[in-house]
Amino acid sequence: MNLYLIDGNSYVYRAFYAIRGLTNSRGRPTSAIFGFTSMLLKLLRERKPDAIAVSFDSPLLTERHILFEDYKAHRPETPNELRQQMPFVKEMLSAFNINVLEVSGYEADDVLATVAEKASRQGMDVFIVTGDKDMLQLIDDSIKVYDPMKGVVFEKEYVKERFGVFPERVTEFMALTGDAADNIPGVKGIGEKIAKELLSEFKSLDELIAHPERIKKQRIRKLIEDNIDLIKLSRRLSEIDRFVPVDIELKDMSLREPDWQAVLRLFKEFEFTSLMSLIPGGPSPSRQYETISTLSHLKDFVDAIKKELALSIETQGKGTEPDEIIGLSVLTEKGTPAYIPLMHSYEGVIEQIKKEDAFSVLKPIIENRAIEKTGHDLKRIVRILKKQGIRVQGVLYDVMVCAYLLNPLPMLRDYSLESLSLEELSIKKRTFMEVVGKKGFDNVPIHLARDYSCENVELSLKLKEIFSKKLKEEGLDNLYLKIEMPLIYVLSEMEETGLRVDTKILKSLSEELSEELSAIKKRIYFLSGEEFNINSPRQLGRVLFDVLGLKPGKKKKTGYSTEMSVLEELSKTHELPKEILNWRSFFKLKSTYVDALPLLINPATGRLHTSFEQTATATGRLSSKEPNLQNIPVRGHWGKRIREAFVAEEGNIIISADYSQIELRVMAHMSGDSLLISAFQRDIDVHSETASQIFGISSNEVTEDMRRVAKTVNFGIIYGITPFGLSEALGISKEEAEIYIKQYFERHSGVRAYIEKAIDKARENGYVKTLFGRKRPVPELKSKNALTRQFGERLAINAPIQGTAADIIKIAMVKIFNRLWDLERFKRGHCPLILQVHDELLFESPEEQKDGLIKIVKEEMEGVCKMKPYLISVPLKVEISSGRNWAECQ
Repeated sequence: MNLYLIDGNSYVYRAFYAIRGLTNSRGRPTSAIFGFTSMLLKLLRERKPDAIAVSFDSPLLTERHILFEDYKAHRPETPNELRQQMPFVKEMLSAFNINVLEVSGYEADDVLATVAEKASRQGMDVFIVTGDKDMLQLIDDSIKVYDPMKGVVFEKEYVKERFGVFPERVTEFMALTGDAADNIPGVKGIGEKIAKELLSEFKSLDELIAHPERIKKQRIRKLIEDNIDLIKLSRRLSEIDRFVPVDIELKDMSLREPDWQAVLRLFKEFEFTSLMSLIPGGPSPSRQYETISTLSHLKDFVDAIKKELALSIETQGKGTEPDEIIGLSVLTEKGTPAYIPLMHSYEGVIEQIKKEDAFSVLKPIIENRAIEKTGHDLKRIVRILKKQGIRVQGVLYDVMVCAYLLNPLPMLRDYSLESLSLEELSIKKRTFMEVVGKKGFDNVPIHLARDYSCENVELSLKLKEIFSKKLKEEGLDNLYLKIEMPLIYVLSEMEETGLRVDTKILKSLSEELSEELSAIKKRIYFLSGEEFNINSPRQLGRVLFDVLGLKPGKKKKTGYSTEMSVLEELSKTHELPKEILNWRSFFKLKSTYVDALPLLINPATGRLHTSFEQTATATGRLSSKEPNLQNIPVRGHWGKRIREAFVAEEGNIIISADYSQIELRVMAHMSGDSLLISAFQRDIDVHSETASQIFGISSNEVTEDMRRVAKTVNFGIIYGITPFGLSEALGISKEEAEIYIKQYFERHSGVRAYIEKAIDKARENGYVKTLFGRKRPVPELKSKNALTRQFGERLAINAPIQGTAADIIKIAMVKIFNRLWDLERFKRGHCPLILQVHDELLFESPEEQKDGLIKIVKEEMEGVCKMKPYLISVPLKVEISSGRNWAECQ
């Protein structure tokens, strides 16, 4: 039998400071609750305790405070954000059916020690879960200390190595050295090394105090003689009380099944969606599922489909290749979920339908525009079915995208079907890996595959009913149906088409970058005077701060920071940090793009196929992954060289269409600022116009440097830039930056009014909205932390602008896609739109059709907001260029 006793204060504090600033969408701080709960779940899962309890300090003064007034006096007051969370940590423990031990006038250490020794005497193995070294004095054959942050169990041998004495003498060690964490004084001038030497020479601290004359070193002898009372006090303060009147029996600490409904309720309240999947459980109770294993049965099932069809396609792994399809489930609005096995291959498998026959029956239904299709991550399903010769059509209800629109905070949310089912339906469903394990899906018995897959479509349809209602209630249904839903079709085609990459160009680039890195390495070693691992922050820190003696900046647990901002500051006084920055820049280009991209080319198509994500950003912007093509450098020599590798097929041409200053144009409309609106309506250079206003000169007197300042101010205002931020960006004084911002707002009163109104509305509503109704919660505005609130204010200013710009380019993508739909080359499967990077769209077109495509693209991109209800007061402008590769389009 093992008992785990958790030092609650230790881990709540550690969690709070490790995950600062975490809040739910209502602004309630949750970092300590989240961190502590994560640790608890990990401990329950990995250590499997037979019994468990958690202890907290009493708020009342203890005997130690009476003995020594300054005991823990140096500790700062508990932050209000942490104090608010403590009751909820205890409520979480109550939901887990874990006893909380708290005795008035005693610290958690004393309570834990008393219970630990009692349990030890009754034959239990005890693990005290703490990061506090005080508890090491309790270690014996049956009591250990476990630190879950490090994943280490400390035993007697560790204590001997760490302190030079066994656990029973740890208090003697602390009596000499003191303890900064608890403000235990010890003897000033005696460190750990000397303490170890003294305790090894004397059998006990009492002997040391009684015979200081035996100490060989005069300085140490005098320190002991002059501080005997302080040594005795320090030992008393560090000794843990093992006789606390704690009222609990060991049987009361036996591990009990948590109240999972109560746990789930708290997870929902605090929005711990990432933890919901850790709640144990099995498949949800449901009605009997069908298996369709004959063609006649499938035809009868399909004949009954009239209005709606829910789909789930199961593949061998996580991929989407057509030969990986093992089976699929279908469900109508009133029917029973049914699984269609296609390619299970285990021994003794029953009759299955041929894949080609099954899809020939399903094709008319799936391509029927009048029948709605429901599912989770429908973009994947659309791509799979296209490879089977089926073009999905009609209204799509993707519950993943719906959930994202309702709560677009991907950093706090998990949009998996498992999490959504748990959160919305209180149903714990099995994951793909729980069903498949290490084998492929083809080896999963059909009855298990049926239950898993049918559960997918059943839960998807239930979620659709909930989300479609919520979307209407929150005014988001139009955003979904007119923008996000049709975009699913667009993105699936773009992913399917991909981009051609010239690997010879990348190989040549890789060789050049290797030479550059080699030259930089030599300069780094010369400047540092030694060779070391440049990619090791620890080794770099040693060279910068110990060898060269540069002034260190931020301190981390692993040493002084060597992050970019620190190196940029150090570059002002020494050449080495500048070379380190060059090394990192070149190293990232080579490893992340030049060497990595060729490995990701699909051998079947010879092209690079990224995956576009609709649910990855809070503002509505698209992102891409595997690979991330939106982070490829735009400017500079090497950015241009990398983009030269993205080429058109023989006879084709690359076309780039880039919105000009779209966020500034959106700002002009949303703020109603007359000067900005006038500048865009007159189609003049808005940055030169702003520069002339800031510097009080005519437009033709504006220099490039003045325009650069104005451009930084214009875009900085959108992002809520501060005088300090502007001074850093421009390399000017804070006072100068303040003057620029002040002059800007004096001329642009509409912008200033917009900013004030945006922040006020965000505070009032708890969210901001784009021109098209997209919502972005701003819980940061309710934070007690001033820096977090300031960040929330910047979000309130920028999110509606950035989100509206994201909406505009999405609408343009859909409109262009729809116009190209009927073109003959598009019918054959070629999608001219191949990439979206923020405000830019990239197309690949036969050269002879370039002019026609450019005309369509320009009309649709510039015409997005020319009709009500989204008519805006400034024209949208698109800059279009073309070339044999992406770089030629810049």
